[in-house]
Amino acid sequence: MPLRQPRPLWLCLCIAAGLGFLTLSMTQDEGLVSPLWWAELVLYVVMIAGLACGGFGLTVPAPMRAFVGLSWTFGMVYELTLTVDGTGYGGMHRDTVASFVLAQGDYIPIALATLWMVRRWHLGFAGAFLISCGKSLTEGLVFTGVLTNTVLSPAWPYAPLMLAYYTLAYANFVALPLLVLAPETLWDRHPAPRPKGPLTLIAAGFAAAFAIRLIWGLGLGPALGWAFDLPP
Repeated sequence: MPLRQPRPLWLCLCIAAGLGFLTLSMTQDEGLVSPLWWAELVLYVVMIAGLACGGFGLTVPAPMRAFVGLSWTFGMVYELTLTVDGTGYGGMHRDTVASFVLAQGDYIPIALATLWMVRRWHLGFAGAFLISCGKSLTEGLVFTGVLTNTVLSPAWPYAPLMLAYYTLAYANFVALPLLVLAPETLWDRHPAPRPKGPLTLIAAGFAAAFAIRLIWGLGLGPALGWAFDLPP
């Protein structure tokens, strides 16, 4: 029987804060919005439903492939909710096809890196959620700097809510598969390792995503652009 996953208070508060920031943004943001913005809400409904029942706990013949497949699927759904300039879907490029081709160099390595950590450290949804926080920080602090800019602006009190939202957004494709699948079916057969602390998991997520995005920016992204003759 699949293990029921815990719902620590910090996790519930972070999800609530992230949803609060999303609601605030939706009521105040007058910028460009994807016509499929509502698909993000569907992912959160699945997440909350999964948490409410302690995880759906599905067992499948090939759980590792299922995890990567779910991570990729949820990631592509989330990408549909983004747009660069309102003319296409996806947050990587203004052209839809180019955006989704380039996205493969980010989402697939992130799924594989997460799978390794889940297997090696015997993580469930809560542990992967902390990894999501670390991965989101690479975007918020370094590659887009949106969180850094907020911290250094008069709107700095909103920074914790923004971080909660970015963590929640990343959890859609980093952690949500662990609510659908039974996490223990992904764990390796080594004895259960010593539990990793929150800061360790956040740091591991940051390091993995930073390396992936560095490789993507310096080599993989340009290579995909050349191989598929993508527009600049």
